Order: sequence, then C-alpha cells, then structure tokens
Amino acid sequence: MTKGLLILVIVFTVIAILNFFSIRMMKIDESKKSNYRKIFWYFYGILMCVTGLVNLIEKSEWNIIFIIQLSLGILIILFNFLGKLEIKNPT
Repeated sequence: MTKGLLILVIVFTVIAILNFFSIRMMKIDESKKSNYRKIFWYFYGILMCVTGLVNLIEKSEWNIIFIIQLSLGILIILFNFLGKLEIKNPT
C-alpha cells in the first residue's frame, strides 16, 4: 500500500513539474523555443544512440531492435543537424 502511494506521489510530482515548465515555455519568444527544441532533439538522439549501443554491448548479440534504436538515434541527430526537424509556422 505504501509503495503504491509513493508511486502515485512521484507520478503527480513529475506531472506537476512538466506542467509548470510547459506553461513557462508558452511565454518564451519563438527564437528561444527553437533553440530549446534543437537542444532537446540533440539530447534525445544521443540518448537513443547510447541506450541502443549499451544494449548491444550488454547482450553481446546482434538484436534487430537495438540496431534500429541506434540507427534511429543517428537519424534524429543527422536530421536535426540538417534542419529537417524544425517546425515551420503557418502564420
């Protein structure tokens, strides 16, 4: 029972923190938002590459899921570098 309540409190805390930052992001100008998005995609791509590589090394076998994860991370980094992940405003 106490583990369930602890998990519930942790989940609500994480959601409250995410909500706070998402509301703060709405008030920031577009150039900073674009910079933050670029940093996020680099971080996300590096995280995908590292987890895929660690899983490949840890399992000591060539599993297709981890190869796809590693290649997806490389693609995200590459597309972000080339500017293909930028959001174009219709207005």
